[in-house]
Amino acid sequence: MKTAKLFLVGLAMVAFSLHGQERSERFQKAMEEMQAERVSFLTTKLELTVEEAQKFWPVYNEYLKQREELIWGRREKFGRDFKPDDATDEQMKKMLNDMLDQEIKLAQLKKDYYTKIQEVLPVKKVLRLQRAEQDFMNHMLNQIRGGDKSGDGRNPGRPNFKSPRGGEF
Repeated sequence: MKTAKLFLVGLAMVAFSLHGQERSERFQKAMEEMQAERVSFLTTKLELTVEEAQKFWPVYNEYLKQREELIWGRREKFGRDFKPDDATDEQMKKMLNDMLDQEIKLAQLKKDYYTKIQEVLPVKKVLRLQRAEQDFMNHMLNQIRGGDKSGDGRNPGRPNFKSPRGGEF
């Protein structure tokens, strides 16, 4: 589900960039605005202190950069030129294995960076980061759809479940 959300946001961003120089400038501006909103959103959700933010953001931005490189590499490799109907079974098996290898690389990258982030944030905030990232993606998707302007990143139709220990699911 998270991958699908990332794909949708990425697809929307790519669509903006494919329509000439004027759109490219708008795409760049939109990316900058999204990054600024991400900083504000995650800083608030994680309740980062100034000191924590100064240590966290360089590590997290490096993680985002490497993740983006992996994702764009996958898009280039598995681009729109691949036509399953024209491929052999062997080509499709290779494609499937390559896609799964990419997922493993993304998961390993996340694991490595979450370990690095634990060096600059308390583990409680590192655990909250996962949820905050999901909330941010939901928030951005809702903005794209024209809904949820509240900024909390929650789907308005989604119930707010509480765990037996008092936290949210």
